[in-house]
Amino acid sequence: MRLQQPIYVDKRVLSIKLRIVATDVPTSAAVLVTDVQLQAGEQPTGVVPNPAEVGTTIGRAQYRNGVINPGLQVVALSNADKAAPVYMRIRGKGETRVGAYKFGALNGVAEVDGLNHYASQGYGRAPIITERQDLTLNTVLTGRAHLQASWNERS
Repeated sequence: MRLQQPIYVDKRVLSIKLRIVATDVPTSAAVLVTDVQLQAGEQPTGVVPNPAEVGTTIGRAQYRNGVINPGLQVVALSNADKAAPVYMRIRGKGETRVGAYKFGALNGVAEVDGLNHYASQGYGRAPIITERQDLTLNTVLTGRAHLQASWNERS
């Protein structure tokens, strides 16, 4: 999963220092940072996927997960041949919207399943991974939340 946020400056950038911080990580967990990409402009155009994500198997389930923060856009990399509905499971607190789906006031876990037309709470449209496109979702959150997204590839 890729998280992106625009940075606006008033003059030419001469250098950039990037600091990545992971906080509140349990001692039994590990944090791996891969494929960091900085790019000029408003939209990401040069996707640099993890090599393990490039090869896909038809009919295979794809999974993406990560912590989302208020104001960040979520981009889930996909190389699917056909459009597929997405299942989302989110854990958080407060008013939450991911893409076009409004979970409402969360206090724990909620889910929406586009394939089976099911939602534990909220309303809206579950995301759809479109053919040969990454899934881009705008978010509206009160605080941080953990998002799990999955879909079954179609041929």
